[in-house]
Amino acid sequence: MSPEKKQSPRLYKIVVSHYFVSALCFLALTLMLFFSVKEMQGHYFQPRLLAITHMAALGWGTLIIFGACYQLIPVIFESDLSGYRLPWLSFILFIGGLCLLTHSFWVFQPGIAMQAGGLMLLTSVLMFAAVILQTAESNKKKTGIHQEFIITSCIWLIATVVLGVLLVFNFRYAFLPKDHLLFLKLHAHMGIAGWFLLLIIGVSSKLIPMFLVSREQNEGLLKWSYYLVNTALILFLADTYISGINAKTFIIAFVLIAGILMWFVFIVQCFRSRLKKHLDLPIVHTVLSFALLAVSILVLPFIVHYHISGNPTSVNMTKLYGSLLFMGWISALILGQAFKTLPFIVWVKEYEHLAGKGKTPLPADLYKKGILKAQTITFTLFCLSFYTGLILKSDSLLCAGIVCLITTALLYIFNIITVLRHRSEITLYDKL
Repeated sequence: MSPEKKQSPRLYKIVVSHYFVSALCFLALTLMLFFSVKEMQGHYFQPRLLAITHMAALGWGTLIIFGACYQLIPVIFESDLSGYRLPWLSFILFIGGLCLLTHSFWVFQPGIAMQAGGLMLLTSVLMFAAVILQTAESNKKKTGIHQEFIITSCIWLIATVVLGVLLVFNFRYAFLPKDHLLFLKLHAHMGIAGWFLLLIIGVSSKLIPMFLVSREQNEGLLKWSYYLVNTALILFLADTYISGINAKTFIIAFVLIAGILMWFVFIVQCFRSRLKKHLDLPIVHTVLSFALLAVSILVLPFIVHYHISGNPTSVNMTKLYGSLLFMGWISALILGQAFKTLPFIVWVKEYEHLAGKGKTPLPADLYKKGILKAQTITFTLFCLSFYTGLILKSDSLLCAGIVCLITTALLYIFNIITVLRHRSEITLYDKL
């Protein structure tokens, strides 16, 4: 990729718009949680929890991933982004579709607004995937397993949203051949394992060794991870559709866990062989996200066991599992990696042309470290209080945890705005 394209103002505006709107969605998500504490004690299939889940998965998780991909894909694929018009159209449709869908779920009106929201999101996702695939196509020399992870995750994202749209229309016309909740399970796992997990493995296995300056990168482990995760997901979809959750689901879950372990071993080897010994706070967030993912994996066999035995505890375990993934694993990862990627994006815009001409700040100097430290503390308190509250069914612990999460969101937005408002003192450096 040429340096000129790297500093394109059009690319910069697209990327930072995704980061900023995603941060606002995070704050909206925390407020939605605050007004839904009672619902957290009931079944996971109810209007407000559906709205919260989609705000977390789409507004908070997917939107910032779209923005990060537009910045990082040219680096990972070693090719310029295929265009800038489709990302803007995708962004506008995504926001419109997200507002319509989450509001329709919140008040539960499965009518035209919900259907239009679903179709707008599907169109947005197709545009995003088209940009990624066109960029990959223009790369004459393939860049290895990382590219396979990212392209496959886009395919799973399209499948997830197509099934989601079908579920939206099924509310009104009830045409799907089996129970709505069965398709909801398939929809959720395509999104979690197919979209989020594969994309995060693909991107993190490229970026983490780069951030840590690791000497050892065993791509063989990533190939095993790629095939095991995809095999487990395909087997889960086929077997669950035909037979529902059953004893074979244990075996499928262990195949998935084996795939995740391969990725964990890759990451551990990168940490052990790193030249950069000091771990900064964004990397600490990343380590915390891995721990939360590990805990959610431990919950998985219990959900299968309780579901097969018809024990209602499976409902509570499913809520714990889902919140560990969305509010724990994915949130911790974003809260850390946002301050690895966004400061660098702003630094490139403000200082790359000054490199070698004088002293410039580091990307890590663009955000408030004290605020990030406070954010780390409040997010850790959220995890301790919220998940304990879910297990003990305590409203007071849930409320305390959500208040910590609201504080985390406010600190996060403050630091994001601080980075975005940063401007270089060009005159000063010119004098040097």
